[in-house]
Amino acid sequence: MYKKYINPDFKWTNFTLEEQAKVIVAPRSNNEMDASKLKAEFPELLSIKDSLVKYVFEPNRKVPAN
Repeated sequence: MYKKYINPDFKWTNFTLEEQAKVIVAPRSNNEMDASKLKAEFPELLSIKDSLVKYVFEPNRKVPAN
């Protein structure tokens, strides 16, 4: 999303798990919250990605949409 909405020329490089372990204290944890009760209570609630696009990236757009 950063490349699409902020800087289309941005280039990143991936690093190995060994390189990652040198710069962070704890190992990565990919947890997902169960939001079923929240979605049932607020069905109009946008997903995190859709919320970011609508309220962060779109209002601050610097490049035209593709």
